[in-house]
Amino acid sequence: MSARLLLTLATIGLLTIPARGFAQSTGPTVTFTVPVNVTKLSRDITTVRVSCAISSLAIVGQTKKRVESVDVPVSGGQAVTTVTVVWAWALLDNAAGVAATYECSLLGFSGSLQNYDSFSETQANPAFRVTPTPVALSGSFVW
Repeated sequence: MSARLLLTLATIGLLTIPARGFAQSTGPTVTFTVPVNVTKLSRDITTVRVSCAISSLAIVGQTKKRVESVDVPVSGGQAVTTVTVVWAWALLDNAAGVAATYECSLLGFSGSLQNYDSFSETQANPAFRVTPTPVALSGSFVW
C-alpha cells in the first residue's frame, strides 16, 4: 500500500514565558500547526493522530517530557487537514534560558486491532504500511 504524506511543522509559538527567578510556575503555551495530507490508507485505519512531545530539563516530573495529541478522522482512506496541537499544561522549574526539544509524529488507529501504531514502509502490519515512511519533525528552542 502506498500513501502520500505531507507533515510539516508550520508554526511553533511560545505565547507565555515564565519570568526568571520563579522557582516553579505554570508552563507557557506552545502551539504546533501541522498540515496533514495522508492518502491511500488501509480501510482498517480509522484515525490519524498527530502527536507532539516536548522534552526539557525544566519540565517538572520524572520523565521531563510531556505529549499532547490531536486525532483526525479518516474518510475515504485519507486525512487531509491542518491540525493545531496546543501544549499548555506542564509545570516548569526555572525555565528561563533552558533548552527544550520537540518532536511531532503521526500514528494510525487500527479499527480491527483497537490500537495506535506508527506508519512505516516496513511495518509488520500492512494496515500501517505507507510510502514513504513519515519522518518525525523535530527541533529545539529555549524557554
